This record gives sequence, C-alpha cells and structure tokens, in this order.
Amino acid sequence: MRFALVGAGFLGLALSGCATDSNLAPARSDTLETQLAQGFQLVIDVPDDGWLNVDVVVDAAQLSEVGEQTSRHLSGTMQGVANSGTGAGGGAAVAGVVISSMLLANLSQSAIEQKARLVAKGQIDPVDQALSGHDWADYYHVAYSRELREQGYAPSLTADLSLRIVPRLRFSEGMRVLRLVTEARVMQGKKVLYVGRIESFAEPVQCEDCLSRWLAQDAAHLHAAANAGVDDSAALLASDWRTSRFSGIASQEQTLRYQLGATRHVERGRLLPLGNSRSVFLSLRGWLKSMPVAVEAR
Repeated sequence: MRFALVGAGFLGLALSGCATDSNLAPARSDTLETQLAQGFQLVIDVPDDGWLNVDVVVDAAQLSEVGEQTSRHLSGTMQGVANSGTGAGGGAAVAGVVISSMLLANLSQSAIEQKARLVAKGQIDPVDQALSGHDWADYYHVAYSRELREQGYAPSLTADLSLRIVPRLRFSEGMRVLRLVTEARVMQGKKVLYVGRIESFAEPVQCEDCLSRWLAQDAAHLHAAANAGVDDSAALLASDWRTSRFSGIASQEQTLRYQLGATRHVERGRLLPLGNSRSVFLSLRGWLKSMPVAVEAR
C-alpha cells in the first residue's frame, strides 16, 4: 500500500509505501532495441501486495496533534528542570523523559497508521471478494501481449529475453480515482536490460457509492478501465523503448500542477508533448505518468 497524508481538505503529500519497489530506478541498455527485435518471453509477476488495492490515507491533523503533544510535554519537562536547577541527575531524568516521549509518539503514530490500513482494507475487501474467481495473471498476459504486438513487439515463447511485468490496480480518493501501475523489466538471464514504471490514470468518477459503481454489471466499468490502462501503458512502454527514454523530444524539467478528483498535485517533472489527448510526463524518479486531465507546466 502507499501512504498519503490528508488534512482538513486534501493534501497531496505521498509517503513511500510497499505498493511499489522503492529501489526501482529507470535503466536502459544501449542495445535494447536490437535485442527486443529478436523477441521476448512475457512473464506476469504477482504483486506482493495484491492485484487490487487502495492507497492508505493517514490524517495529517492527527499526526500533527501527536507531534504537538510530544513537543509540549518535552518543553514543559525541560523548563521544569531549568527552574529546579538540578545537576547531572536531572539531566539523566530529562534524557529518560525524552526517550519515553519519543517512544509514545511513535506508538501513537503507528496506531494512526494501523487504523488507516484497516480503513483501506475495508474498502478493497469487497472488491477482492467479488472478483476472487478472476484470473488476473492470465488476463494481463493476454492484454499486454495483444497491445505489445500491435506496437510491433510480439512476445515469443522461445526467445532468450524475458519481459517481466508487475501490474497493479490502485484506487484512491475514496475509490473515485483508479490507476494501473506497470513495473517492467527486460531481462537476459540475470542481466537487466531495461527497467521502467508507468502509472496510467483512468478518468476520475463522480459517485456516492463508488464500490457499487465499480462492481456493477460484473465489474464492467473496472474491466474497461483496466483494459484502457493496459493499452495506454503498453503504448508508452513501446515508445520508451523506441525513443531511448524520449531523448529526442524537446522538453525540460518544470513544476507540474494537475488535479485528480478533489486533490491538487504539485511535482517536478518533464512534460512530454506526445500529441495525444492525454497528459504524459516523466517524474523526477524517471517514472512515466499518464492522465486524462490537463497538466500545467511552469
């Protein structure tokens, strides 16, 4: 799961979680294009945290209150020691209070995060149960194979190279926003020839009962969004291979602003004018993000 902090409104501050490999960094072999022309075996790997999940949202106001309580407690303790004029023994006592206060603060923060995890689990459990019979590995293998073949990269059962894809569908914004996260590695044995990550966002939905909307008619809306995400991600993956990470496209790092659902996002990245209806950019981490909303660059 991925953590985000929210306050009274919505604050788009993301913290690292386990929804993705934190060590994943873009990489590309100089001979990648030639080697891919020889074909590759497509392998769909199961995500560690499941095919479907919800971003864990931690209330920033609660975390702030924990921090303020700890600060007030420590300040009062230090002032008390200063007023009493105690010596080395008082210093040892202060150290003990500081350590105890920090431990309590950490425990309080852990409790808040655990509560957020339970809320997220409660949101995704009905979806998992409704789709428990769905073979996601087979679905993604067929879908990525089809779209990659259309892009001119046909998988082969006898190729020496392997393309390993870890796909994840992730909800956020009270299940109003859905994105497909694709982590891809091209391997030759144990040698890594390419590493990339793509986040393809679906059009945010307006809904009161979002769970029912996604699961209606045998989850038709969810499957349609997943199909569109695969098509978009595979096309971007192929473009990434062909253009050596879009090196021929004139663009520079800028501050990017965009809104998904109720959340306003600000981050640094390189907007890619690809000439289609979606906004695509490379983040500072070298990850591709594709979304159906306008991105303002400054």
